[in-house]
Amino acid sequence: MKVICHTNLDLMPAEDWPDELPAVPRVGDEIESKMFWSFADTGTFRLSLKVVAVRWCFNGVDWTPHIELHTNQSIREFFEWYAPKVGRRVSSFI
Repeated sequence: MKVICHTNLDLMPAEDWPDELPAVPRVGDEIESKMFWSFADTGTFRLSLKVVAVRWCFNGVDWTPHIELHTNQSIREFFEWYAPKVGRRVSSFI
């Protein structure tokens, strides 16, 4: 099923969210980015964000679910965790 995933977090451009899913996710589900980060000093990880809203939008032909992704942490807490993981400083994002 075609979906559009988005977040208002200012993430690295390499974070890549799915454009198709086998079903519409529920609020509270988590979706992983396709990007696999690997640094010797921070280890490896894929960013996973929570589904906080699903909105059905009409694109002129049919309805497509728009999936809003976010974190349960404060913005500052998130970027204090995320920035070193992707080789950046918190000030790069905030």
